[in-house]
Amino acid sequence: MFLSDSKNLFYSGIRGKIFELQEKHGFDFHRFVKQPHVASSQAACINLFLPIMESECAVDVLKTVKTDIASIDKSHISDGFTFEYWRDNPRPNDGSKGLLNDHSKTAGTDADFALSYIDNENRHCLWLVEHKLTETEFTQCNAVHNGKHKELLAKCSNYTAQHLMNNDEDCYYSHARHFNYWQLTKKYIEAFPNLDVFENGCPFMDGMCQLWRNTLLVKAAQEEYQYDKVFFSVVKPHDNIALNNSLKQFKAIVDPVLFSVFHPTTIVDAAISCSDSALRDWGKWYTDTYLNYDLL
Repeated sequence: MFLSDSKNLFYSGIRGKIFELQEKHGFDFHRFVKQPHVASSQAACINLFLPIMESECAVDVLKTVKTDIASIDKSHISDGFTFEYWRDNPRPNDGSKGLLNDHSKTAGTDADFALSYIDNENRHCLWLVEHKLTETEFTQCNAVHNGKHKELLAKCSNYTAQHLMNNDEDCYYSHARHFNYWQLTKKYIEAFPNLDVFENGCPFMDGMCQLWRNTLLVKAAQEEYQYDKVFFSVVKPHDNIALNNSLKQFKAIVDPVLFSVFHPTTIVDAAISCSDSALRDWGKWYTDTYLNYDLL
């Protein structure tokens, strides 16, 4: 269902704040915010996290899924959080291609939500979150699936991850686009301790492609901005089971300390029982809008 105005996609308590944040942090709205649709995953992500971040109960609520949070850290990311993260505090129109050398005005790897925080051991941490709503799959390898490079499917089906780490020129992303995906995979191989379980072809042709790139992003950010610890999570509704196969495959290869999956009900339920009456009201609104409404 399309709406008449983008503002109507957002919870009433954050409508002024989100456009202020967009201007300050320089992120862009996706198609289904610009052409407002009730099932916009970007709007749902903002509606989930921004009211929490505006509340004095933010740490307590987020602790229900990220148990090590002690306080919000504003020394890395302005405000301590942002949306559409691709690096700390980007400067608009500075020509940067980002940490993976894949960023442009229209494309590139980013995370829907980012939080910089201090943990219980006084370490600086970065948490990136990919939000899914009605999507039936994560973003796949565009080179293989866009139909313009059909010859790649057969080739990539024969290239293992180990081969591509040592021969990245065989990957379209490397030789044609000059993205740093395989160089960084080799550099941050500890993030993928079981990568060798995939022996038949590139493991990142299909739904794991987006999960792989976001993991590289958080590891590259750790090195670039000197975070002590970094984490990457996916948040999705319980009833979106279409993503489960890619998540199962990715969990089999990725560091389980680095990667996790959670459901919005966990933090929404915590908000509804918190001491902030405004956040309690939001929690009920979010439940009615996204959790008790059939968007799938």
